Amino acid sequence: MRIIISYLLLCGSLWAHSIVPSPAEFEAKQGHFTWSGSLRLSTPEMCRARVTSVFQQMDLSVQLSEPDQAAIRFEQASVKNPHGFRGAYEIEVAEKIIHVRAAEREGFVHAAETLRQLAEKNTMPCCVIRDWPAFPLRGFMVDTGRNFQSMELLREQIEVMARYKYNVFHFHFTDHPGWRLESRIHPRVTDASSMTRLPNKYYTQADFRELVAYCKERGIQLIPEMDMPGHSEALRKALGIQSMNTATSRTILKELLTELASLAPAEDMPYIHIGTDEVGHRAEKVDGTFVTEISTHVRSLGREVIGWHKGLNDANDQKKITHLWARTPPLPKNPFLDSRSTYINHMDPHETVFTFLHRAPCQVAFGDARARGGVLCSWPDIRIENERDQIVHNAVYPAMVAYAESVWAGVERDKGELYAANLPPIGTPEFDACVIWEKRFMRQKQLFFSNENFPVYEQTQMRWRVIGPFPHGDDLTKIFPVEGALHEAYEYEGHLYEWMPQRFGAATLYYNHFFGFGGLVKEKQGTCYAFTRIWSPDERTIQAYIGFHHSSRSDRRGNESATLGEWHHSLPWIKVNGEKIPPPTWKISGKKDAETPFTDEDYQMRPPVSVKLVKGWNEILLKVPKHSKGWKWSSTFLPISHTDGLRYSAEW
Repeated sequence: MRIIISYLLLCGSLWAHSIVPSPAEFEAKQGHFTWSGSLRLSTPEMCRARVTSVFQQMDLSVQLSEPDQAAIRFEQASVKNPHGFRGAYEIEVAEKIIHVRAAEREGFVHAAETLRQLAEKNTMPCCVIRDWPAFPLRGFMVDTGRNFQSMELLREQIEVMARYKYNVFHFHFTDHPGWRLESRIHPRVTDASSMTRLPNKYYTQADFRELVAYCKERGIQLIPEMDMPGHSEALRKALGIQSMNTATSRTILKELLTELASLAPAEDMPYIHIGTDEVGHRAEKVDGTFVTEISTHVRSLGREVIGWHKGLNDANDQKKITHLWARTPPLPKNPFLDSRSTYINHMDPHETVFTFLHRAPCQVAFGDARARGGVLCSWPDIRIENERDQIVHNAVYPAMVAYAESVWAGVERDKGELYAANLPPIGTPEFDACVIWEKRFMRQKQLFFSNENFPVYEQTQMRWRVIGPFPHGDDLTKIFPVEGALHEAYEYEGHLYEWMPQRFGAATLYYNHFFGFGGLVKEKQGTCYAFTRIWSPDERTIQAYIGFHHSSRSDRRGNESATLGEWHHSLPWIKVNGEKIPPPTWKISGKKDAETPFTDEDYQMRPPVSVKLVKGWNEILLKVPKHSKGWKWSSTFLPISHTDGLRYSAEW
């Protein structure tokens, strides 16, 4: 845990809470730097435009001046940087002057973002900050091959990335539904007839150059991914390719790669990602020379090669950066990027807040020549009707804020998959750290986001106890003794069932995780119950998030259909003071496929539910069955408005 955490435990300063990601060192001083009107600013030429832009976004008027006359001085100098990765900086805020020091442009850009978070109206607390990244590459990936995103939306996400010190924009612009980048060598790649979604939606070469420049201004490198030989249906259809393995096909790919590299110099775009994962169609099958030939060509263009792992690899190529996904271990010698369990399309929004807090990128405390860092990935494979749905459905901005803490600051003690799904039990030091983190996290929402774009609320105040699973033999209608009366234990079919001794404080509970880690029970099916009590000082109606078995937005597993009159086809329910809360009237019922957009399947996609509370204690009981063929096993209940004065307890 970084130095800032121990400081927070001692004094609980809101100023420190507001800084995300955590500075490596934070020392509070007496007093405040205050201003009225404009401030004199001096900066090196290399960072002047971006620093000035950040201050303008803060509604802070600045006048450029000589260093000896400036109240805010950006000065190029050596700074503390134990790991040696670009981006380190120092800030010294005194009552009359602010000194900012960095060795290179990236450090100044990051320092400006820290000042943005320190500012409160016309004041900043006096302090000394020394900060440096734990990993050299800290990325976010968008998939525009499947679902095109406007330049406006891409710029918005890149701006948020800069705020939280990301430095890699992974741009996945090719996939089965569409090749989304103009080619002047092979112009047919963007033919509308080759696209199965959003035909004629693609980026011009001018758009691409603009994205590279927009990223560079914010200290971010764009890494383009031209996925091959798999995920290539649109390319094959556009150019009439029958096999990705022929000499002609390889020549086409190399020509497209050469054209891609011509759009940005190597110093601005030093990496090219060639995909190589999920080769399924027979036209995509290639022999063992394919990856070697393509990688050699990419290097001839002055770029480093990145490819997915699991994916096609050249066993003799130990220079290729392997990009890990699923639960794939790194190769013994190759450098690697880590996207294992960073696919936010699989995650519940409130899960994203904490899942990275105890999981170290690359499973190490800080990077090195092999452990390059991590990339947060958003894979909205299902067709999207409204492009902003990608932001809300996948809780992109909460995930960005949370992952930044891990990939910039590092995680000193990797807990692996232990707390990947559920928060640590209440009363443990790990849970206390989550409470502290939540305060800083929610401060970011207050400062920079709206509820619509940030569908996450405070949750560590919740108190749950859980029992189960009771065996139902795939009869989801089966009733168990918990539904009759609440007791500490139940005897059922010769077995004793007791409530778990731990208490849990979270909005979403995973009973058994779909990827096999961090669940509350080891069984794969059955019926669990969750119980909590809410004390209200008066009779009132609150708004609450309620949901069961949330979706993986990259596919339809777990939400292939909706059952009218039920919360989910697995027949869960929620009772408040003994009365069932009716589910929504689903917009789409029956079978759904990859071309059916998500509408209201998950709680963040629909209005919150009105729940009536009586004065005093209110009992909430959830029944959460899972079928043997089910995909996810989770429940969510969280009051999000009219919550003043509420208290929570798992005791009866």
